[in-house]
Amino acid sequence: MTRTVSSVPRMGGERLLTGPVLRVWIANLGAFTSFGALLLVLPLYARDELAASDIGVGIAVGAGSISALLFGPASGRIADRRGRRKVIIAGALVMVLGYVALALGPPLGGVALIRLLVGAGEAAFVVAALTIVVDVAPPGRRGEAVTLITVASYIGLTVGPLAGDLLLGDGRFALVWIFAALCVAIPSIGILTLGETRPQTDEKAPAGWLPPRAALGPGLLVFFGLLGFGGYNAFAALYAREIGFDHPGLIFGLFGLVVVIIRTLGRRIPDRLGGRRTLAISFVCLGVGLATIGAWQSVPGLFAGTVVFAVGQALVYPSAILLAMEGTSTAERSAVVGSVGAFVDVALGVGAFVLGAIAEITSYGEAFLVSAAIATSGLLALAFMSRSARMRPASVEEGAS
Repeated sequence: MTRTVSSVPRMGGERLLTGPVLRVWIANLGAFTSFGALLLVLPLYARDELAASDIGVGIAVGAGSISALLFGPASGRIADRRGRRKVIIAGALVMVLGYVALALGPPLGGVALIRLLVGAGEAAFVVAALTIVVDVAPPGRRGEAVTLITVASYIGLTVGPLAGDLLLGDGRFALVWIFAALCVAIPSIGILTLGETRPQTDEKAPAGWLPPRAALGPGLLVFFGLLGFGGYNAFAALYAREIGFDHPGLIFGLFGLVVVIIRTLGRRIPDRLGGRRTLAISFVCLGVGLATIGAWQSVPGLFAGTVVFAVGQALVYPSAILLAMEGTSTAERSAVVGSVGAFVDVALGVGAFVLGAIAEITSYGEAFLVSAAIATSGLLALAFMSRSARMRPASVEEGAS
């Protein structure tokens, strides 16, 4: 039996963006606007200002994913034991300080260190934000609530690169980092007035720091789906320059716009089709989109592939979160979100580093083709997991009892 002990009421009716969810939505929008600007500008800063190689660019972009991987599950455990509000505020503060530090113009090693620290803050912020909306959403609409929050994420990822491109101009990197800090700081003021949403249950949050078992399968599927996204984040801007397109912010803007449209108009797709079927559709779109970018090495190919890739990207994470939530208890809710999110971070980090190494040896086109093969292989992992679940229904029920 679950008793909600915070001052935040559970939502009823048809509206989801109300009260605490709206405040989290706005704060999430600001956080991902800053991250969108970073995705575009950080690779350019590493290349233009620090003369970094492709591997160096990959390290600069992917360093934050290492700490996010380590701290994601831990931040979930902390949120389950101490509350969501403290975790989201701490995460926002670390992000703001990290962007201010980047504005001081550190060398490549300093950038990597800052990204390691800020990655932990990003993980804490996202874990707490997603768990808050799940806490207050009606039980039958939690998947939709998560999807709506991620709409804010991708609006930010749409606006951020465009703003970053505009502010950067001829090399105003410090201005971009100050803008990113303000994007996090100002909207997060509303979080300070948010009450604690953590429900009190008869079951205490488990001791220990390891990821919950229910998160491992969905997390692995997220890894297959988002590894290509890591390479895309790190090298789409450089690839656009290579094929003669001088406004790479438009590519990131198009990507974010497509994701926002799919997650807004199709926000109930995971609930209606089910997590597994939606993930299968997403893997197909991811593979086709990345293959198009890699094989059709032209500006039209980059735009067309980005659209298809974005459709798949829009469906992966909400479906995986919904799949993980079905197999966990309320007492481990944040831990599950944090653990699945850790797979996101490791996919982005590994993708940036491994595909950067492939691009260094071969070309950007070859790296995108490898990404396509990895994304498509997610179908095999999904089929194996679905078959295993059908063959062991009794053990699943015993484990849940």
